[in-house]
Amino acid sequence: MGHSGISPFLDEILPDYDRVKQYFLGKVGCEHEAADLTQETFARLSKWQPTKEVEHPQHVLFRTARNLLVDRFRAPRIPTEALADSRAGEIADQSADPSQLAMYREQLRRVSRAAASLPDLCREIFVLHRLLGLDYEQIGKTLGLSTSTVKRHMAFALLTCKGALNDDQRSV
Repeated sequence: MGHSGISPFLDEILPDYDRVKQYFLGKVGCEHEAADLTQETFARLSKWQPTKEVEHPQHVLFRTARNLLVDRFRAPRIPTEALADSRAGEIADQSADPSQLAMYREQLRRVSRAAASLPDLCREIFVLHRLLGLDYEQIGKTLGLSTSTVKRHMAFALLTCKGALNDDQRSV
């Protein structure tokens, strides 16, 4: 044991704390949320008592981090308006004039509201793919679904969001 009172497993993964935090920062784009998720990851693993030596501790660490991220996005904790506002700066062209930025933000709000109106499973798949960057196969494995079922739900989600944008253009 390198640190007193710490299990060999935790001793092995502690040096990866900053890597985990960077992983979360890349996924959520918020320093505070990344720090909270990193702490939660290590807190969960500190409670885990492996019955045998862990062959690939970093795999367990990052799998736990990914699962925590999936859990966070499964429970709609962030109002869709806040999501729209937080993502608007990433999507909008920073050289655009203020009226264009306002239009981009409104389009993102409409898409966010459309996504929020999706059935739970469909919304979860949409979030896992569009916000977390998981591919269809990874989503299928995570949720216990076939890839074709994931594709079908994504197609519905995208059509719903496209419809929200088309409604936006008709009202102008």
